[in-house]
Amino acid sequence: MTYRLLAVLASIAFGIRQLFASLLSFIGLRELARFGVPLVIAALAAATAISARDTAAILAERPDVQHTTLANVAALDDPTGSIWFEFDAVMAESSFATPAGFFYLARDPDDESTGVLVRSSLGDAFIRQRVVTAELAPDADVVAAAVEALGPLPAGFDLDEGRFLDEVDYGGEPDEAFIPSQLAAEPDGSQPLVTGRVVTPATFAACAVESGCDGEDAAWFYYLADPEGGDAMVLRSPHPPDAQPVRLQGLYTRDTFDLAPVIESDWYAGLDAEVPTNRAFAAGSRPPITVEASWVPTIMFGTLALLLLASHVIGYPVFGGRATSSPGRSLRPGEGVDLTITGRLERPGRPLVLDGSPGAIERLSIPDLALRMWRYGLLPRDLSRREAEERFMAEAGGESDRLVLHERDQSALVSIRHTAADVRVDVGRVYRLARSAPAIHLRQDQTDAYLSFSSAQLRDRVASEIRGETAGQTEG
Repeated sequence: MTYRLLAVLASIAFGIRQLFASLLSFIGLRELARFGVPLVIAALAAATAISARDTAAILAERPDVQHTTLANVAALDDPTGSIWFEFDAVMAESSFATPAGFFYLARDPDDESTGVLVRSSLGDAFIRQRVVTAELAPDADVVAAAVEALGPLPAGFDLDEGRFLDEVDYGGEPDEAFIPSQLAAEPDGSQPLVTGRVVTPATFAACAVESGCDGEDAAWFYYLADPEGGDAMVLRSPHPPDAQPVRLQGLYTRDTFDLAPVIESDWYAGLDAEVPTNRAFAAGSRPPITVEASWVPTIMFGTLALLLLASHVIGYPVFGGRATSSPGRSLRPGEGVDLTITGRLERPGRPLVLDGSPGAIERLSIPDLALRMWRYGLLPRDLSRREAEERFMAEAGGESDRLVLHERDQSALVSIRHTAADVRVDVGRVYRLARSAPAIHLRQDQTDAYLSFSSAQLRDRVASEIRGETAGQTEG
């Protein structure tokens, strides 16, 4: 199966090469077809590089978020555009709903009198995303007391009734934090980094200290749930419902919606902080990329280049499997075995490239070989046929015959050498898209060809014959 899959892959480059050969044959340049696949690979590689460069350039033009403070944002007096900010804030518990979204008050942690209006599509149950370091405390009684004080969560939430989170510190990277549903395997008493949403503190908040929450040791119970799910845990926190520490990121937008309904509302009139009225902070928004940018074309071009390179390197057809054969000689002078040749055969000038051409491997007597070589134009043409044949037979010394491979239609003839170091023979099968056949991979000088046979018996016989010729075996 592996070789068949490789044949499918290798057929891609072969098909492109054949297409180039067909097109170039009309102008007499068929030989240039061998450069077709490398050119396509080079073009795909260039397209990959150009696409990657352009995509990276577009993404690099996107503005970076500015890390600042809420006070700096509130004091901004830029009359145009939107600016991408990230800053720490404390969120009030109340909100105001309009058709344009929900509005909240975010105050500066260092100056509660300074704030900004925050606009979001998220309601009270989702907007207050927190990251805290909290101890996993196993105490079902505390959880039960918290639920009694807070009131039961709405349907759809799954509350951990055996443990609660006791906040130790706040702040951190959300990507590095657990969410409540991931804490089941964490040991009791550990202090993991946890991220989640404080569920509607205007409704679900209760004092966690029996003596009241007016002193410095005040603490409150909340429900902390998965950012987008219903798994929740009780959170005991030192921060009151009207001052939930959060980190906000988004665009400080101007003239993108009408603030009049907010400013004219009783909710706005009851705010205890000074806020700008010409802008609102759009939480969770990012600057748009005006020019479409995607890594998909880069990935596609790169994948195609690698695929075609692999197809070109594998070569078609695919030769696989290994079988053994022992040296031996069974062909008598004048006998041969028909076969099919795919690959390159050596001949004077330039090797002959074949694809499924009929041929044969034969044992020829020296006189017959001399005559065949004369016909194929492999003997000096400045001599007569008889003179050329006599010279060849004299150079053959005491040899009586030789094993030769020839292609019938285009007059290419290769004489198998007698030295094993000069000839390499591998025995196996050659695989194409829809079929395979017993084959030999023969390499000698510029000859590099697959010899396919109608049966494994004929293949093994020829393999033994070639090895017998290179090993100097006598007829057996």
